[in-house]
Amino acid sequence: MSDLLKNDFKNILVALILTVGLFYLSSNQDVWFVIWGGLSIPPQIPFSDLKAHVHFYNCHKIGIDIFSEKCPLIPSGGGVISTHPSIWLNIVDFFKLYEDIYLNSFILISYFIYFYLILNFFKIFNSFESNIFLLIFLFSTTNFLLIERYSTDLLIFILISLIIFFKSNLLKLFFIFIGTLLKFYPIFSLLIFIKDKKFFFISFFALSLFLYFFYLDQILSTNENLIEMALFVAYGSRTMLKAFYFLSENYNFFINENNLDLFRIIFISLIFIYSAILALLGYFNSRTRQLNTVSLNEQYFLIGSSIYIGTFIFAANADYRLIFLIFAIPYILDIKNILIKYILIFCIIISINSFLFQFGDPLSVSFFIRAFFIFGCKFIIFSLFLLFIGNILKKINFLKFH
Repeated sequence: MSDLLKNDFKNILVALILTVGLFYLSSNQDVWFVIWGGLSIPPQIPFSDLKAHVHFYNCHKIGIDIFSEKCPLIPSGGGVISTHPSIWLNIVDFFKLYEDIYLNSFILISYFIYFYLILNFFKIFNSFESNIFLLIFLFSTTNFLLIERYSTDLLIFILISLIIFFKSNLLKLFFIFIGTLLKFYPIFSLLIFIKDKKFFFISFFALSLFLYFFYLDQILSTNENLIEMALFVAYGSRTMLKAFYFLSENYNFFINENNLDLFRIIFISLIFIYSAILALLGYFNSRTRQLNTVSLNEQYFLIGSSIYIGTFIFAANADYRLIFLIFAIPYILDIKNILIKYILIFCIIISINSFLFQFGDPLSVSFFIRAFFIFGCKFIIFSLFLLFIGNILKKINFLKFH
């Protein structure tokens, strides 16, 4: 017990030092820009994504429809139309984030919890290989970007991480529900409940019905306003299509501005079908013994992989969302096929550091080769994760109803 308390105190102390150090660094914007620029992160004003919610709130208060009109308060380089649910207006209002003292307190508390949870992963994963992999994540451009921006994903990561500290399915569902209100995609993490098929289906349909009746207009608005980044530092079906669209525009291929919407529907549908086929292949070709249980490492994997797969199919995502791949670390290191394991590890390390490859003339051959390489790595992760999920579903005989 004393060792446990000592370790917990150490984590609290380190998390506190990191939080205060980061906040102190943010007080000098010139130093902030130099440090993050030196780490290959295109710097913006400190915690720019969180502060954008305050700007949107202020625009909303003066009568601007932030979901269809540009907010002039957003600094250059930021998205001027909101792509987040309106609950963020309520969050800013409830926590009074429009006042510096409350905003700074919110930032300090959030980062302290984030660093504390991350440090606890070293204890939870509890192996030398897992801890090395976790260190690679912590020093990746994905994590640096998440921290520098205070992306919405940082707050959602905190909520989803809390799942692993509670045994109650209802508490886990509560955290997923709150996360889904913030940005929709945490609904995919409901896959963690597959060992209890009844609870899984009830929670999935209940949350889906809630979104349909109370959030449909905001889902449609987010879909319409979604920024499709055709960059190395993004992933997803819509990112890949947008990259091909720009290529098509330059070389007069068949995709253009007039038919892009049609091809978007077709491409997402094809990716969805591809996903179903691979998951079924993983299911029916699995040699895993049917144990009717899901191990702890498999539960962690289901959290990270389901978010990655779901967001890959339906959206265009900035790479800071790759932080959820942390949950897949123990499962990946347990893969028996050495070749597949190291291919997957290699692809993840490359993907979470894609900012290091984002340079040069976008129309050059070397840029195209790098783009193909980075997008290829992210697609390999996507494909292998689907096969592994099929294997886990087979382990609990998920498709057998009785």
